[in-house]
Amino acid sequence: MAMASGRCGGFRARLWRWRRSPLRRASDLIEAWLLLVAWIVGVLGGATAGVMAAVVAERGFEEDRSGRHQVVAVLLERAEDTAPTHADVGNHAGATVRWTTADGRMRTGRVAVPAHSRAGTRVPVWTSSGGDLVTPPSDRSDATLRSSLAGTAAATAAGCAVWGSARAARALLDRRRMRQWALEWEHADTRRGGATA
Repeated sequence: MAMASGRCGGFRARLWRWRRSPLRRASDLIEAWLLLVAWIVGVLGGATAGVMAAVVAERGFEEDRSGRHQVVAVLLERAEDTAPTHADVGNHAGATVRWTTADGRMRTGRVAVPAHSRAGTRVPVWTSSGGDLVTPPSDRSDATLRSSLAGTAAATAAGCAVWGSARAARALLDRRRMRQWALEWEHADTRRGGATA
């Protein structure tokens, strides 16, 4: 019971800036509003920025995916007889392939294919809308993960920007209060006959 009342008292103590009091300064009320607005903008703005960034990233992945098409190409040479390409990993080797574009033109290029594939083997390759070879698009789970990370980063950046701005504004208010306090002490000392120098 004592712990619950202690928590309640702590909560009331945090709300002192909102209560009328002869000790409350205008800067205290400004700070209370500043913190309230910072929390609201930080939470809602961060969430909005995160969702928008995730949607934009997802849309970008969708556009990228829709601009790539899988076509069947034919190996023009045995894969193990050619030098490997920079994309080769594991059991893959570089080889020259031929494919037909959507407008009927024949194109050739080098891709990574399973090692030891024979000439004439059909392999799937990815092409752009112009018929050029491109890397495969991100799969759905990878795109979802990357758009989620973009959303999280945007939400964090927005929240940090709001929090940093609120901290800077509070620091300015604190400096102003300290100057006012010093002037009030100086004024009180002068009334008692003290020296201000």
